[in-house]
Amino acid sequence: MDDRQISPLASPLERAADWADRFAELTAEERRELAVWLEGSPENAAAFARMRRLMADTAMLDALGGDDKAPQALAPLPDLRARTSRPARTADRPRPMLARRQAIAAGLAGALALPFAGYWLTREHAADPATPLPLASGVGERRRFTLPDGSALLLDAASRVAVDFSAGRRHVRLEQGAARFDVRHDPQRPFEVRTQHAAMVALGTSFSVDHLAEASELRVFAGRVRLDVAGQQARVVPADHWALVGGRAVSTGAFDPASHSDWQSDWLDADAMPLGFAVQRLARYSAVPLRIADPRLAGLTFSGRFRLNRPEQSLALIGALFGLHVKEQADGIYLAAA
Repeated sequence: MDDRQISPLASPLERAADWADRFAELTAEERRELAVWLEGSPENAAAFARMRRLMADTAMLDALGGDDKAPQALAPLPDLRARTSRPARTADRPRPMLARRQAIAAGLAGALALPFAGYWLTREHAADPATPLPLASGVGERRRFTLPDGSALLLDAASRVAVDFSAGRRHVRLEQGAARFDVRHDPQRPFEVRTQHAAMVALGTSFSVDHLAEASELRVFAGRVRLDVAGQQARVVPADHWALVGGRAVSTGAFDPASHSDWQSDWLDADAMPLGFAVQRLARYSAVPLRIADPRLAGLTFSGRFRLNRPEQSLALIGALFGLHVKEQADGIYLAAA
């Protein structure tokens, strides 16, 4: 290995140091190559996150003999994708020694771990940096993410968000399903979650938002959340309280987080829940669409605890409370009157 190439067998930290050193000068093709490498394993993404954060620490770089005042380009990594060619790079400045990257990788390994997915890391130089980045889960699948600020995101099944983080704001749009947010406090950058029904701004907190067709539900597990609804004065929802926004109507109440585990632990906890809401939530866990045959039945309310990971069985049990039956049709499973 010389000062112009880094071996494909190098450690993830060495390769991450190389990528991070050249990050500002990567071509579009190299950014795609980097994305492939980052998505290749969580270890790669975590190593690159460390390098990007640590290389921004000028005192640390000075201690390692780096020159952060004159950024320099490194030789490109070997192509990671078979039969993909890349135009030769030209350099009009001396290339720094590979030893610098190795020193960074060895000296700073483990100093900081921030494991978020690769596309966060390539966003700064994307063609359209203002485009929100999508995160999604499949039917019956929950997914956890660590956001760039260190906040945690848990997606319910069949859920989708678009995340837009910048130097001045943290914005998440919940487009479908439900999500839990454990927010890292940053008074300079408000953390806002939006649905079509309302905007929710975290005031240093842990909360969940459930986006349904007719309403959005907020549950605050710790801290406080400011709830903004069009045409109404903003209100603050404290810990152990919920708010349901449908149109411009807002209802609120208290709940016990210890007994209300809900979708985060495979349960549908219903307390005077409309039947329509329940079917939408169960449908996130069913490979076959679940529907109500008569829309007028959607407003019926019920209480009880039902398994989310057995959606068809739970649908039948809930239907039995109202004398309804499950009927299989070509386009899905319907809850209908006998």
